[in-house]
Amino acid sequence: MTRLDHLREAHARPLLQAFLAREHGPERAWADAGAEALFARFAEADPTVGKPHLAWVLRLYLAGRLPAEDLYKVPETLQLFRRARRHLAPAARQLDTYVDLPALWRAVAPFAQVPSKRERVAEERERARAESRMLHEDAELLVAVPHTEFAATWWGRGTRWCTAAEEHNAFAEYDRAGPLVVFIVRGAKFQFHAPTDSFHDDADGAADVLAVLGPFFSQLEAAGLAGLVFALDPLARPPEAVGEEALRSALADWGLPLYGLPEPHRDARRCQLAVERSAANLAHVPEPLRTQALCLQAVRRDGAALVHVPHALRDRALCLAALQSGASLKDVPDPLRDRALCLEAVRRPRQLNDVPWTLRDAELCHRAFEGQQVFLDQVPRAFRDRELCQRAMAEDGDLLSFVPEAFRDRALCLSAVSSQGISLLLVPLAMRDLELCTAAARSEPLSLFLAPPELRAEIAAAAGVDLNEARVQALLTGLALVPFAERTPERCLREAARGASIAEVAPDVLRDRETCLAIAAQGVLLDAVPEAFRTREVCLRNLCTSPRYGLGYVPEDVLDVELCLEAMRVGAEQLYLVPEPLRTEAVCLAAVKQWGFLLPQVPWAVRTRAVCLEALRRGGALEDVPEALRDEELCRVAVDEDGPLNALPSVPFALRTEALCREMVARQPRALAAVPHALRDAAMCMAAVAQVPSLRRHVPASVRPTL
Repeated sequence: MTRLDHLREAHARPLLQAFLAREHGPERAWADAGAEALFARFAEADPTVGKPHLAWVLRLYLAGRLPAEDLYKVPETLQLFRRARRHLAPAARQLDTYVDLPALWRAVAPFAQVPSKRERVAEERERARAESRMLHEDAELLVAVPHTEFAATWWGRGTRWCTAAEEHNAFAEYDRAGPLVVFIVRGAKFQFHAPTDSFHDDADGAADVLAVLGPFFSQLEAAGLAGLVFALDPLARPPEAVGEEALRSALADWGLPLYGLPEPHRDARRCQLAVERSAANLAHVPEPLRTQALCLQAVRRDGAALVHVPHALRDRALCLAALQSGASLKDVPDPLRDRALCLEAVRRPRQLNDVPWTLRDAELCHRAFEGQQVFLDQVPRAFRDRELCQRAMAEDGDLLSFVPEAFRDRALCLSAVSSQGISLLLVPLAMRDLELCTAAARSEPLSLFLAPPELRAEIAAAAGVDLNEARVQALLTGLALVPFAERTPERCLREAARGASIAEVAPDVLRDRETCLAIAAQGVLLDAVPEAFRTREVCLRNLCTSPRYGLGYVPEDVLDVELCLEAMRVGAEQLYLVPEPLRTEAVCLAAVKQWGFLLPQVPWAVRTRAVCLEALRRGGALEDVPEALRDEELCRVAVDEDGPLNALPSVPFALRTEALCREMVARQPRALAAVPHALRDAAMCMAAVAQVPSLRRHVPASVRPTL
């Protein structure tokens, strides 16, 4: 087993679990193809042969120190590190000494190519200024708000900000939430974004607002920017001391998160202002003030806010408004998921998975995949027509196993192996000719072991593949060396008795019922078993061979609770393949005992205390637990098992005790922002700031002198 294989085995599933729990932006689509595909994307971040730096990348992400949106920065930084390593001090040559990507960039940035003065032409400078709001400028301090991507890129030159990137620029996403503010302090660049509570230096690392800008606050206030100063440091003075206009400006103009205000000052009017600026502020509105009207306003602005709406207020009208604004169907209570709401939901990607199986008819399935990737495993077999299958093969040939046998003609198989060469194992032997096998080898060289032995040399030459490559040669054993004509049922049975994987190299013998059942009794991949022979006995015996998709190969008229329980035992990620009537408490409990992040796939009526408690113990999110069940014990478990995540915002305010908050902050300093202001004492704040100095702005003014 290679080093990469060891990393994949150790980290693929924990990586998927952390990713699904943490990511809610466009990057979440990376996880659609499962743990292996997500691991492969992270592996691409290390451009070095052998992936020697991948373990460091994975550790950073799992520890919460590498945002997924910054993954594209990693290859360039690692390449520069390798070039610059010999110029670094001996202690700085080990990658493990760097706690995050900004720290590594600061060390190697002097060796990067700095843009020349010629590139900063006057025309670009004037354009950037024209496309920005200039708030303040003197010899020591410049403050600007870029209004366009060009301006953000120009102001961010020489930095590592994702809002300054030439490709995958994130300016528009940030700007929608609230204004980005660029500060140039005596030549050093900083960027502030109140809605995301971020103040970063030029290496895109967290910086201390008070240390950098504190000396300039009086100047900014004199320039009419009292609201910005309050957003930068909301706890320096009581809200009433700064004036109502400054407070209004901080919330409405600059996007100060509502949690920046001490709880007694979060009245209905200020909550309204905060939610008008950002629907995410609904999470921090005191529970008595989360009215139906305010919740409706929030979800109309951003459907994702539905997760913060009290369950008792999630009626049909509110859920429909949320879906029209981009909400996920998983946050709509099961009884409300009727055809109209589901049709609205599937207008956006990756929603079919949460549509009840009884509503997944031909029209709805086609609607779900208009202009989007086709996931055939989510489509009931009766509605997997030729059109959907052809589209699916053009995108991902690995889905050939979900194509009904009646549609597996030569054209479709050629399309499948061209996009995923290893799908050749499902192609009949008679169809594996020079053209089809060459297309497969071009896509995946390892598929050569599935090609006719007498044509392998010619196929390898046509595909430009080295037939003597070690990985290919390792597969050329046993039946893979036997001509197709000699792969008789008798010979295959003998090989199966020795432990050979027959379905890959001799699928045609499985067309004989007696041989198929004999081989299946010894273990065979279910997707290779002809549909006519997939009896309950065969399926139950062989579910363990496909821990990710096995349940998807079981005929719907054969599926029962026992089969589902067996599937959960071998691969709980298959829960999405279980029709709702079979998602019993026992089935769901078996699933979340393996992976707590599966709790959103558990029907709301089945999210019992036992199921939720088990899910939380396995890394599930407290926000997916019904509010009525969030008692002291469940909240304690959520905090104890939190890992790099922060469960505190989902804990009911009344249960955020001093002990719970102190424990959470000790493990996750940034949780300080979710601690009730009255509980932020010197010891707690000192512990947080000692680890993350930039958290000083979340320390009450009365406590700061003790730090």
